[in-house]
Amino acid sequence: MIMIIRKFSSIVAALLVCLISVPALKIQAQEPESAIAADTDVLVLPPLFDYPTVPEDIVSWADRSNWLIEHFWDNFDFKQKGGIGQNQLVHAFNTYCVPMRFANRDVTIKSVDKLVGQLSKNPTMLIQFTQAAERVLYNPQTAEVMIDEVYIRFLKALLDNKKAPKLYKARYEGQYKALSSSMTGNRMPRFNFMDRNGVKTEYSPEAITTVIEFGDPDCSDCRITRLRLETDAYLQQKAKDGQVRIYFITPDVAADDMESWKAMVADYPHYWTVGAAEGLEDEIDLRITPCLYLIDASRNIVDKAATPDGVHKYLKSIDTAE
Repeated sequence: MIMIIRKFSSIVAALLVCLISVPALKIQAQEPESAIAADTDVLVLPPLFDYPTVPEDIVSWADRSNWLIEHFWDNFDFKQKGGIGQNQLVHAFNTYCVPMRFANRDVTIKSVDKLVGQLSKNPTMLIQFTQAAERVLYNPQTAEVMIDEVYIRFLKALLDNKKAPKLYKARYEGQYKALSSSMTGNRMPRFNFMDRNGVKTEYSPEAITTVIEFGDPDCSDCRITRLRLETDAYLQQKAKDGQVRIYFITPDVAADDMESWKAMVADYPHYWTVGAAEGLEDEIDLRITPCLYLIDASRNIVDKAATPDGVHKYLKSIDTAE
C-alpha cells in the first residue's frame, strides 16, 4: 500500500491518542447535538461512538495497529437512520486511518472493504464517510496521510451505488477518473501537450527512467523544485547521456497564454522536454503543486509525490543494483 506522509509528528501524536485514550473533540460551534463549553465559541464533542481499546497484552506497534483497524468499527451502529455528526465522523475516521501507517496492508484493505460493504446499504452514510475520507486521506491541505488505495475504494462504492444521488456522485467522478488512471504502481498514462516549439506531442511511457515535473513556471515552489533537479549534477549527466528522461509540463495553459508561457520556459535545459497542456488535471492526479512523478523503466509510476532528493536516491539505488 502506497502512502504519502504529510505531517509525521502529528501522525505519531494521533496514533498515541488512538491507542491509549480518546479525548473529546474541541471544534467551532457547528454541531447542534453537542454541549456548549464555558467558552461559547467552542463546543466539546463526545466521540461518535465508543472507540475500542487495544488489549494490553498486544505490545508491538504493528500488532496494536492491526488490532485497532480490525476492530475499530465494532461498536458503531451502521443501521442508524439519518445523518450523523460530520465533525465527529471526521475525528473517528482519522483515528481509524492513522494506524494504517504501521499496519499490515492486507489487514487494512480487508477492513476497508468490509467497512465499504456495510456502508453500501446506507447511501446517506456512505456519502458522509466518503466526505470524511476525502478530508482525511485525499485533500493535501487536510490529510496527514494520503492513501489512494484506500480512498479510491470509497469513491468506487459511492459511484457504483444506485441509490446515491447523482448530485453527490458528480463531485467525485473527476477524482475517480484522475486517481484511477495514475495510481502508484500502475503504468503512467499517455497525455497530449504542446512543446515549447509549438509542436503537438503525445507523451507515451518509454522503457527508461523518467521524471516529470507538473508545475507552473510562475509558481515559486515549482521553480525551486525545477532548480533542484537542474542543479543535481548526477541527474543531469544521466539526462544528457540519455539514461533518464526529464519533462517539465504545465498542466493548464490556455491557447491565448501560450506565447507568454514560452517566454517563461525559454531558458529551461534544452535536453529536457518542456510542454504545456490544457485541462490535464482531469486526466492525471495532480492535486499537489508542484507534482513530481517518478516512472521506472517498466513504465510504472514509482512515486507521484517525489522529491528531488528522492529521485536522486532512486537513481543511485538502480546503479547500485546493477
